[in-house]
Amino acid sequence: MKKITLSVVALTMTMMSYGQTNEKQVSKQCKRVDIYEQCKNRTKSKSKLCYLHDPSYVKPVENPTVICSGTTKKGDNCKNKTKNTDKLCHLHTNKKD
Repeated sequence: MKKITLSVVALTMTMMSYGQTNEKQVSKQCKRVDIYEQCKNRTKSKSKLCYLHDPSYVKPVENPTVICSGTTKKGDNCKNKTKNTDKLCHLHTNKKD
């Protein structure tokens, strides 16, 4: 009888702890309702709108991809693409030992 009650208590405690989540980590459904149906995108923003419907959303700026400015052993231009700010691919950057 003790084994059954202990297992029920343990199972109940695990289920209760699983249900507790941090409010900041939970993504919620976008609150925007279009003409026929509600938006199905998920969001974590305070405005409760996804990136498509939030007018204050700004896409993060990335470094553009450029062709490497290094040269090969033959003397030809390198054809690798890179996002490094020094415009050199992984083959032409100085390796630190």
